[in-house]
Amino acid sequence: MSDTARSREVLDGFRRQYNTPYSTADLTATVCALCGVEAPSECAGIPIPAVIDQADKLMDGTGKTEKVLLFCADALGQHQKNHYTEEFERIEKCAGLAFLSATVMPSVTPVCYGTIFSGAAPCVHGITKYEKPVLEVDTLFDAFARTGKNVAICAINECSIDKIFRNRKVDYYSFRSDEGSFDCAMDLLKNKDYDLIVCYMTNYDHTMHKTGTFSPECDIEARKAADRFTAFAKEMDNSWKQFNRALVFVPDHGGHNADERHGMHGTDLPEDMLVYHFYRICEAEK
Repeated sequence: MSDTARSREVLDGFRRQYNTPYSTADLTATVCALCGVEAPSECAGIPIPAVIDQADKLMDGTGKTEKVLLFCADALGQHQKNHYTEEFERIEKCAGLAFLSATVMPSVTPVCYGTIFSGAAPCVHGITKYEKPVLEVDTLFDAFARTGKNVAICAINECSIDKIFRNRKVDYYSFRSDEGSFDCAMDLLKNKDYDLIVCYMTNYDHTMHKTGTFSPECDIEARKAADRFTAFAKEMDNSWKQFNRALVFVPDHGGHNADERHGMHGTDLPEDMLVYHFYRICEAEK
């Protein structure tokens, strides 16, 4: 069995188990299809038809998406969406397209984002527990770089996204805070130099582990995630208005309470395994 076939079998298993047609691995396949880029070699994700159809409709079937920003808000899954209804209503209203997706096991950040950005199951991309080696498989970032597209990753120093996608033709911007990552991504967007920007937000996950899933401190971070997503949308409509463009809200997993004071994830509970990916597709200004 090929690596792609092995990945598809694993990913289909999670889709069936959680009764959704979508996998978080579909992100890479969908973004590649939007931009006319060949998907990574081990990618077993499936382009989401509704996203591709929306882009074709807006672009009259003649254009490709030229600019993409991926906002990776760690641990803001379906369980969080059901609690933070106001914040997620803002995200969904801004985006327009929402897809309930199954992630992979174990539901921890390097495993999940390894799958999201390669389209491969953990048994193929190689990260099967909480560790942060540099991925050796083909990824979305390699696929974009091969076509001459410029890629930037903005993230906290030493976090999973900052570490596991190194040694690629990518510009890495590393910071001590989520605010630094967000501000950098906004500046890069305004400068128009990049075709794909990843902005990672870790602090909801970090706070959840310390204070519980729906603590007052977590409330602040959930609100920040909605604020940042809508701020990206507004700025993209200004700075990238001459481009066909996409903005995607890309959490890796959810989380649940381990006890009254601490949150956790990593299990196969639906609270950990189900997330929504939100897509905002916009055509270039005529």
